[in-house]
Amino acid sequence: MLNTPTPQLIRFQQPSPAELTTIERDNLWAEFGQLKIADSTRKQYVKAIENFCQFAYSGSATPETISEFLKLDRYAAIEMVLRYRRHSIDKNLAPSTINVRLAAIKSLVDMVRKLGKTTIDLGDIESIPAETYRDTRGISVEQFKLMLEAIDPSTSIGVRDYAIMLLFWGNALRRGEIASANIEDFLPQQQKLTILGKGKRVKVAIDLTDSVSYALEEWLNFHPCNAPGQPLSCRTQPGGFLQVDAPLIVSLSHNCYGSRIAGDSIYRIVQGYAEAAGIERRVSPHRLRHSSITAFLDASGGNLRAAQALSRHSNQNTLNLYDDNRRQEQKGASGMLEDLLVGTGGKTSD
Repeated sequence: MLNTPTPQLIRFQQPSPAELTTIERDNLWAEFGQLKIADSTRKQYVKAIENFCQFAYSGSATPETISEFLKLDRYAAIEMVLRYRRHSIDKNLAPSTINVRLAAIKSLVDMVRKLGKTTIDLGDIESIPAETYRDTRGISVEQFKLMLEAIDPSTSIGVRDYAIMLLFWGNALRRGEIASANIEDFLPQQQKLTILGKGKRVKVAIDLTDSVSYALEEWLNFHPCNAPGQPLSCRTQPGGFLQVDAPLIVSLSHNCYGSRIAGDSIYRIVQGYAEAAGIERRVSPHRLRHSSITAFLDASGGNLRAAQALSRHSNQNTLNLYDDNRRQEQKGASGMLEDLLVGTGGKTSD
């Protein structure tokens, strides 16, 4: 009979949060930069952690400074984040900005705590109450027409930018929705475009008008995937057909020709045409979205249901802000009260 040794259970000791190795520190920071969230949100979070580390440790966000923070006990960490919160309030930052920064810190801590590398819990730290007022006035139809007139339709850049501008106006898109679209998302025969909406994980189809669909078809004729020596992002198929998973809207600058256009680039495109049109106020892609929604409410007599379909706002109360701003309800109410005071708005008692 063979004597087989009794197997011994090997117990691995769980390292304490303070015992992060260099490799673990590097991996944690790299993992945070790869969170499965929208690209724009991820960039905001990384920037927020940079700002927090600058405040807390007078240095940039590195694996070392982040590890230093994660070594703190729960209450010391809460105290530090609360001081950062107060510091942000004292700097008169917008509540939305402060809340994004707090969310970034909480997200980092939650990720590391799930890995068993910290005992910090920031769940008790509250966000700043958000302000309800939003300036949704946008620009006028005439001003938008001037922006379109500033585009040179004889160049590939002009053809691309014209399509971008019509997407903003005709479909009230966000710049991230434009930047993330692929060629396969555009269905010219059905005049549809599938987009990944804000905070969504699944793409939805939206209808395009004749002019928007035609502008996108015209742009595809100038798309770098159609040119000799196509960029790698295009990967044209045999026979010269466009690779469907290539980005729909791409950069045409020399240093990143053919790559997916960045949201910041779209911002600069919009602002450039606004300046060329002589518009003094700053015009951002989101202000164009506001302009589109407000113009529709004006033209439709305040059809909030259709405006919700256009804007894809989940909460109709958001659209009430657009409607109130365009109709200037408060100004009208104040005018009526003034008329009463001067005796033109109705009878006054003796």
